[in-house]
Amino acid sequence: MTTPSETDTSGLRCYDKVVDAVTYKVPRGITRDARGRVWIVRVIKNTRLVVNARFTDARFGSVRHALDAAIIHLLHSGHASLSDEVLQLSDTAVVHWRKRSGIGLCAVAYVTSPGRGRGGTFFLSTYKRVASGRGMEKFRMRLIEVLQSAYMTAQQVPNGPEVMHQQVVAQIDALLLSDDFRLFLAAGKRKADHIVVVHYIANLDEQ
Repeated sequence: MTTPSETDTSGLRCYDKVVDAVTYKVPRGITRDARGRVWIVRVIKNTRLVVNARFTDARFGSVRHALDAAIIHLLHSGHASLSDEVLQLSDTAVVHWRKRSGIGLCAVAYVTSPGRGRGGTFFLSTYKRVASGRGMEKFRMRLIEVLQSAYMTAQQVPNGPEVMHQQVVAQIDALLLSDDFRLFLAAGKRKADHIVVVHYIANLDEQ
């Protein structure tokens, strides 16, 4: 059974979590401690713990109400993970906007491993090159490489057949024309603008 949230989670990155045979939509940044019957809100940004709170079932009367309280806390913290900030290539491959020292905002892809390995990390492009259009062809080719790598990692084979390559190219070309990619670019602009403002304020403080 799936139970709906009383708190609006639309636009948030969520995953399914089963508790007592009930499936809950849980935003990223919230985990479940089954032994303590508690939802834990924990967010780390730039190696710094920025959100850390616990919401027990006993205190809020039920699993659902404790989760709703945790979601509200996460939303009000301003550190909730938004779905449009991530470009989903497949079940095991995603692209994030990440700030890199000396480079600025970049698109970075992560491919998870089916085993115990950490998977792979791929630098794709800077936000400026993607947004300007100058780096779009290289960005497209890097996305194709990432998705091919994800399929080969999942199937644990060194090379994929030609038909797989054709399917990957078609999938990436369709993705680049989709609303998902448009929203991902808009999320990148928000992050780039935020970085500029933070840098400006930091310079004012130093004067």
